[in-house]
This record gives sequence, C-alpha cells and structure tokens, in this order.
Amino acid sequence: MTAAPVNAGTDAAAQQWFARLLAPDCSDAERAAFERWRAADPAHAAAYRHVESVWERSAGLREDPAIAAALQDALRPARPRRRDRAEWWPSLAAAASVTLVAAAALLWVFWPAEVPVQRYATALGEQRTVVLEDGSQLVLDTDTEVLARFARRERGLTLQRGQADFTVQPDAQRPFVVHAAGASVTATGTRFQVRVGEGGGTVTLLEGEVIVATRSGAQRESATLAPSERIEIGADGTLARKHALPEEQLAGLRGWTEGNLVVNEWSLGALVAEMNRYSDTKLRMVDPALSQIPISGVFKAGDQQSFALALEYGWSIHAEQRADAGEIVLSRK
Repeated sequence: MTAAPVNAGTDAAAQQWFARLLAPDCSDAERAAFERWRAADPAHAAAYRHVESVWERSAGLREDPAIAAALQDALRPARPRRRDRAEWWPSLAAAASVTLVAAAALLWVFWPAEVPVQRYATALGEQRTVVLEDGSQLVLDTDTEVLARFARRERGLTLQRGQADFTVQPDAQRPFVVHAAGASVTATGTRFQVRVGEGGGTVTLLEGEVIVATRSGAQRESATLAPSERIEIGADGTLARKHALPEEQLAGLRGWTEGNLVVNEWSLGALVAEMNRYSDTKLRMVDPALSQIPISGVFKAGDQQSFALALEYGWSIHAEQRADAGEIVLSRK
C-alpha cells in the first residue's frame, strides 16, 4: 500500500515543530500547541512521523565525526547579534530542515535499499544447488536454511542453520558477506564452506581468501584464512586458532556437495552422527565401545541401508533393521 503524499506546507510545519521541540527552552505551552496541531489533522501526524523517522534512521550517521560536524554546523545559530524569538525561530526551523534534508540524502546513499529477502532451504536428506542473481553458486546441505539480501553495497546472506558451500563471483564494489553463528565471513571471489551447529560454527576456505570477524561483548576478533584453513566459532562468539586441514579431510568437504561422505579414519560414532543428519531412519549403537572403531571409505549420504550393509561386511558389525521404530541397531557380531 502506498502512503498518500504529504502537502509541502504540512511537511514544512512538521519540520519546524520538530526543530522547536528539540530546543532546550521549548515551553510547556508550546508543547501543548504542538499536540493540538498534531491532533488536528491525520496528515499532520503522518508528516511528523516521517520527520521523526528520517531523524531516527540518521542516528547512526550522526555518529560519524565528519557527518556529525556538518549537521552541528547546520543546527548552530548565527551569533553576531542577539535576536528575539520571532527572528531566530525561522532560522532554527530552516536549519533543522537543512539537517533533515541532509540526513535523508545521506540515508539514500548509505542506508541499505529495501530489497526483498530470498529464502533458500532444504528438508532432511535433501541437497540443493542455487545460482544467485550475481552468478555466485550456493550448495545447501541437508536441513539447511539461508536468507539472502543483495543491496547496493553488499551481497548479504545469513546461514540460519545447517551447512552450505559458497562459490563467489568477484565484485569489488559489493563484498559478499555471510553471517553465521555470530560471525561474519567476507569474500570478494572465492570458495568456502560454513557450518552452524548448536555449539557454534566453522568456516573452511577451499579457494581464495576470506576474513572471519566476530564480536564478543566489547572484544572484536578477526582472522584471514588461506586455502585449506579452517576456524571454529565458539558458542560465545569467540574465534579459535585457525588451522590447516589435511587433504583427506578436504576431500570429504568437497564430497558432501556431491552427496557423498568421504571419510578417513573417522570414528564410527562420528560417522553415525553424520549419517543420521541425512535420514529419518536413525542408526543406533547398543554398545558404546563400537563408537571408537575407525572407519574409512566413501558412503552415500542418507543411504542408511547400504551403509549398514557395508559395516556388516567390512567391520564385523551386526545391523538389525527395525522398521517399526524407524531405526537400524548396530551391535557386535
């Protein structure tokens, strides 16, 4: 719905009232007169709300030293001679009008445009490849949700849950920023993966360069990753020390984007947990000691039956199908 246009005279009056109410010597009688003016016509209230909105949205800009100085100059009255209220009232109102116009212009340049948010998501066991509007590619793993908002100055995405692989088209004017687990991952052209879990998240760089930044309270941290490096994001927003991954682990990261789990000496417990992410049929171990058995191989993500069969033939593990319970129980033979 589009709002009705505001009369220029009404808009000017709203700016004058706003300026007067900011003045430290604004009297109770004047404030009462303003309330009567605002209540007299819905257009008056709408115009004043618009002025307030512009002022409030410019608050962040006014914190910039250069912008703050410019706005302060606009509001500062001339001081050569003393004038009565009738003389300085129009000047103060005009100064406020200049300030509001300047704030509105600055907001148009710096404030993100109102652009729609695109939602991309996968269900349990589903994987999806998306080509974004700038040509960048997004691969969503199982049970993953990403929100994307591309504005004039930033290509912004938020990984709400799950895991995603990003292949980014370079654009020096619009950095590509992924927000996840309380951190931001900034890249101009590269390939990286981000994963969000209950205990925080991880960022792994496959190609190019990314900067991972986070803030915990007043403490701000950042780290620049080189290819093959990973960094963990703690549940409290802190960054762990980055570290390089061996080639077999990198092969596993590339494999999931094609629906495969490529593992080398994974514990059975870790592998079972990963396989369970892709299927409603859950694997369950009745003997906790089984979780320490090392497993290597390539397995189809979500194919629980084939995985259970491989365990029976390769690792002497008995797999009992319990369809009524929706699970496969693993035990020693």
